This record gives sequence, C-alpha cells and structure tokens, in this order.
Amino acid sequence: MAISNILPRKIMKNRTRQQSMAERHDYDQKEEKTDGGELVSSYMCSPETAAEEFEISKKLYAQLTGRSQSEKHDIIMYRIIQSFKPDEISPEEAHKIGCELAMKFTGGQHQFVVATHTDKRHIHTHIEFNSTNLNCDAKFQNVKNSAFILRRMNDELCRAHGLSVIENPKKKAKSQKEMAAAQYGISHKKQLQQTIDKVLPECNHYEEFLAKMRAEGYEVVDGKNPGFRLPGWDRPARVNRLGGDYTKTALRARITSQRGRLAAGKTAPKRTGRKVNLLIDIQAKLAAGKGAGYERWAKIFNLKEAAKTLNFLMENGLADYDELALRAAQAEDGFNAASQKIKQLEARMAGVAKLKTHIIQYSKTREVYAAYKKSRHKKEFLAEHGAEIAQHEAAKKAFDALDGKAIPKVAQLSAEYAALLEEKREQYEQYKALRQDMITYQTALRNVDKILGLEPPEQAQEKEQPKPER
Repeated sequence: MAISNILPRKIMKNRTRQQSMAERHDYDQKEEKTDGGELVSSYMCSPETAAEEFEISKKLYAQLTGRSQSEKHDIIMYRIIQSFKPDEISPEEAHKIGCELAMKFTGGQHQFVVATHTDKRHIHTHIEFNSTNLNCDAKFQNVKNSAFILRRMNDELCRAHGLSVIENPKKKAKSQKEMAAAQYGISHKKQLQQTIDKVLPECNHYEEFLAKMRAEGYEVVDGKNPGFRLPGWDRPARVNRLGGDYTKTALRARITSQRGRLAAGKTAPKRTGRKVNLLIDIQAKLAAGKGAGYERWAKIFNLKEAAKTLNFLMENGLADYDELALRAAQAEDGFNAASQKIKQLEARMAGVAKLKTHIIQYSKTREVYAAYKKSRHKKEFLAEHGAEIAQHEAAKKAFDALDGKAIPKVAQLSAEYAALLEEKREQYEQYKALRQDMITYQTALRNVDKILGLEPPEQAQEKEQPKPER
C-alpha cells in the first residue's frame, strides 16, 4: 500500500530561487536517508546539479516567453511524497515505483529527482519536479483534480506491483475554497489563461494565435480588448481582465519575444533594414552620457548589462546584427537536435525496459495462466489471480506487436539498455552545453534589441499601414 500527495514549492524567505531549490534537493538526497545515495535517481538532469539546471530552465522560460512572475506567487517546483506501509516493500522496489510514478505523472515533460528515504519505519519517496517544462515554454498546470489523478496513478502502480491499495479512503473535510471549486469547476478566466499559455508558444504572429484559439473551440471577438468564448459561456472573457500578461499588447509582445526560436531545419531570419554595426552603435550609446534621450534609455536598460553584452560581441567577433541572429538560431537548432536525440534514446530505453519486464512476467505467470485456461471456475480463479493473468495477457500482446520477430533474450535487452544509457549520458553532456550556448546567444540578441531600441519588424509595418476610413 502506498499513499501519495503533491505539494507546490515557492521561494523560501531570505533565499534566492536557486538557493530555495538547492536546500530542498540537498535535504531529499541526504546520504543517511537514501542508503548512502544509492536510492537517488533523476531524469533530464543530474541530482548533484538539479537546482542549477532547474534555474537555467526558468531563465530560459522568461527569455523565450517574455513572462515573469513575482516571487510571492512563483511556483518553482513541485514535491510528491509517496509513503509505503511498513514491511510491505523493499527500498529498491519503492524507489522503482517512485521513478515510475514521477515519469507517468509528468509525462516525461519535466525534469525530476527521485529520492527514497529509509530512515523511518515506513519507507517513503520524495519526488521533486521542475514546474517549467523541458521545452522551457510552459509551466505545469496544477489543476484542481491533480491530486486525484496522482492518487489514481499511484494506486494503479501499486496493483501492478502486487501491493495493497486503500480502496475507500476516508474523505477529509473540504475547505470553502475546495467546495467552491467542486461546485463551479475551474473559472472561465483561468481556463482561458491556460489555453492561451498552451497555444501562444507555437505562434509566429498574432493572426496565427487567433486561428489556433478558434481551433481550440473558442469564438473570437477581436478588437482593442479581444474576447474569447467557449460553448456554454454567457459572454466572452476579455483578455484585459486576465492580468498584465494577457492584454492585446502583451500577447503581441510575447509572440515577438519568442520569434527568435526557430524550428529545426528552418533558415535563420534576416531582419531587413537592420544592417547596423553593433560594436560602433553600442559603444556610441554607452559613450553618450548626455541629454534627456540618454537618461531615458539609461533608466530602461542596465548599463552594466549593456557593457557585458558589448564585451560578449567583441570576444566573439560579432559586429553585424544578422550574424548575431544567425548564430542565435544555429545555437537553438543544435539544442533542438540534441534534445530530440535524447528523447529518441529515452523512448527506445523505455521500450527495451518494458519488453524486458513483459518477458520476465510472462515466464513467472505461465503456469498460473495455463491453470486459468483449464479452470472450470474462471470467475473465481480470476478474482484470486487477476493481477498475474493481466500481466501474462499484456506480455502476449507485446509479443504479438513484434510482427513475427523472434522474442529477444533478457540478457540481450539488458546489454542494449546499458549501451543506450551510456549513449544518453554522453548526449546529455552535450545537451547541457548546447542549452547554455542557446541561452547566451538569445540573451545577447534580446539585449541588443533593447540597447539600440530596435523595433520588431511587424510593429513597424503596422505603423506604416494607413488606418481604414470610417
């Protein structure tokens, strides 16, 4: 039997975001709690540097989406605690189930660290997963039924591993807020915010955003304050009532800020009309030091950050804007390729591990299944051996999916999995370097836009277009 719970994590008082995450990871990974560190695993990050890697993803999220959140409300990561009944499970199996739960609940879209503690009579597992997803373009949506979904997944895993499950847990008294959520569900505003956050990162321009919202089933009422309405809503929900990040101006700015992210295979954008010498123009800007124009600019942009950007451009021989944009695009292409390669390796590893499990379970349950087929009281037999029969039938289905190919040996699969794991480790080192490279170049590109006051081409075109006659 295992019970689970999910807890949002915010920035701790008198701590930075990274310090807050580091303290929680350090506690979870204490050697005296995790059998000398043997019961610690991770996904798409290293346990020792998880806080730093989580922080990188959050900085990239802010750069790519143009969104930021106050420290008071920012959810930096989530903790899942999974506790097991004393003497029912070994630490190793508990850790395995914890890893399975983390992967299943996050869908493989978030970095996580799993640490199983043995310092109490009841074995329990701490799972810390990053609130920012792997693509750094969205955050985990902790909807009102997340805890229910987590408990259901947890119970399914327990049954699959032959553990007992609490069939009818006692219901806790609901708070006023919980009762209101149960009665009215998620608000129209929150639902619209979540849809916009899901759709916007894939859009290259505002009109494409409106088209995608229509594809999501919304009626679109465009205008100064656009409105969106789903079937059943009395009236459209206006974006200006969703907060500062959702006004029409903010939506356009968010789309523009992420346009630097190019899909793999696309050529880098050429920003026409921007053939500027970056080194000369930025040095001139820094050297100005006089006049109201300079003072207004200095208030908007940090002078030290401007100097840092200038040094980066000089060190890397970047004097042309289009060359900087090209390198930023190439850096993202390299990162995307490495990320895709890791996903392919992980998919193959998951397939190998699953097939290996099926082979072992098929062998273990063969006699039970044969007895089941011969039994004249199948209903009673199934009630007693349901889990074993389900495992056997799942294995047979997996073997059928091989399309006549010979079932591999367990030793072969183990060797293949080890080779894939080693390749993934090598790829992940490259992935981290490419990710940092992408962040560096995209930051430099955004800073140059701010320093020189370069206006996005789309906004300039809009200004040039004559207003329609009334």
